[in-house]
Amino acid sequence: MNHNKLMRYKDIEEEMVGLLQIAMACTAASPDQRPRMSQVVKMIDEIRGLSGSPSHEAGFESMSESSALSEDTCGASQ
Repeated sequence: MNHNKLMRYKDIEEEMVGLLQIAMACTAASPDQRPRMSQVVKMIDEIRGLSGSPSHEAGFESMSESSALSEDTCGASQ
């Protein structure tokens, strides 16, 4: 997808930055400093609610429907 197509979506840059911040939180060195998956899903839902971006159609629904991982820490080894 080229830059012009991305930029036609309102607030796409803010959404990308927010998602990167979540990703960084999930890679904290200490597992106890990483957010729980339920928190990650909530943060993603909040970001998605603030923008009219293509992520609504991109398949994030499967993340929020995953009850098996809802309380695991993101990035934790199993």
